[in-house]
Amino acid sequence: MMLTRCPTCSTAFRVTPEQLKARAGKVRCGHCKAVFNALESLEDAPPVAEAAAPPPSASEPVPAAAAEETPAVESSPAEAATPDSAPPEPSAVEAGADTVGAGAVDILLEDIQATEVPPPAPRGGRYAWAAAGLLALALLLAQAVYVFRAELALSQPDWRPQLEELCGQLGCDIPLPRKTDLVSIEASDLHPEPQQKNLLVLAATLKNRAPFVQEYPHLEVTLTDTRDQPMVRRVFAPAEYLAEGANVRAGFAANGDLAVNLWLDTGNVGASGYRLYLFYP
Repeated sequence: MMLTRCPTCSTAFRVTPEQLKARAGKVRCGHCKAVFNALESLEDAPPVAEAAAPPPSASEPVPAAAAEETPAVESSPAEAATPDSAPPEPSAVEAGADTVGAGAVDILLEDIQATEVPPPAPRGGRYAWAAAGLLALALLLAQAVYVFRAELALSQPDWRPQLEELCGQLGCDIPLPRKTDLVSIEASDLHPEPQQKNLLVLAATLKNRAPFVQEYPHLEVTLTDTRDQPMVRRVFAPAEYLAEGANVRAGFAANGDLAVNLWLDTGNVGASGYRLYLFYP
């Protein structure tokens, strides 16, 4: 048996290990109603002395045989009034006014309100939340692929077929890169067509210096007079200057060269020069 003492009013209680385990050592004082941790105020209970047997009463009869064998002894009144041995004094814990029995501790433990612990979430609910999280992650990834599809196709050329198939299902397309600074006009020449009057042919060589496929650029031809003033301007789309049957959507091959011929009907305009530009609309 152990003792615990209320730190507020110093009332002591007898407690057992089972009672201390009931609420992790927490009890409520029966005197001042203060809640405290009994484990922090444990004391060893003093041993309880066994009560001495009371002396035989003077009025009890003595057996005759004993009376005959025992000689009569005169005793003074003081000796007769004094007992042979005084009974032991009660323990301070037993007689103290501030001590409560072990039974009271049980009542105090029952008075403590236990904290309600919410029941664990059903396993099915956890699975539902996990499935919802995975679905949200998949939607987020799909949105990122859709928004950055052109960049992904550029950085990962091997992914382009799969990305194009996915875009075909979503009704979108994957535009080819448009890096004007990586496409150049390597050479050009303007000369008349011998077979037709007022028809000029502009021959040019284009080069894609990028390490990736690019969209074919548009070409702008401007005919000028002797003072370099523009007289005729025309824009050629890729489908107009590429060879018949060429796949425009396939794009300008990486590090590729392309020879083009542009036919210009000048009519009655006497052009003496030209300017050739490439651009992406």
